[in-house]
Amino acid sequence: MNAMEIFESPTQGLRVTGASTGERDIVEWITRHAQEEQVLLERYAHVAEHTTSPATRYLVDLIIEDERRHHRVLSQIAHAIAWGSINSKEPAVPRITDRNGGDGGDSEGDGDLIQAARALLASEKRDRVELRRLRRRLRSYSGTIWPLLIDLMLLDTDKHTRILRHVVRRHPR
Repeated sequence: MNAMEIFESPTQGLRVTGASTGERDIVEWITRHAQEEQVLLERYAHVAEHTTSPATRYLVDLIIEDERRHHRVLSQIAHAIAWGSINSKEPAVPRITDRNGGDGGDSEGDGDLIQAARALLASEKRDRVELRRLRRRLRSYSGTIWPLLIDLMLLDTDKHTRILRHVVRRHPR
């Protein structure tokens, strides 16, 4: 399925729901961006398919995975904006409406969630320290892609930390 097919539903949703100009602008921007990303995905796939370097293929495949996830998330955001709650009771990208769980979160379950999120946040912080140590130890392996992979893992750890901090902030206890 190409970008035009994926984003046809949000475009239809904009018409059905009588979306605002701002909503239309955002969905149109996302649609254009998705079309550009589709071209990039095809280029990345071409590189991965035609390279003679296993390391290049491996790294480009990591990029392709990320780009596909980005494409999926943009599609979900476009659908959520375009259709609002008409199409689904639980949209793919849920809205946050209440800091105290007033939008479907149960307070008792959230207490356990916050405790778990805080523990995960501490684990991610420890993981960052360990990955940095490993990165230093891998400096002598400059002929490999291993240091780069650890750098990418550190970026993911930073992303996980941001997500967990958001969860904890949204549910203070």
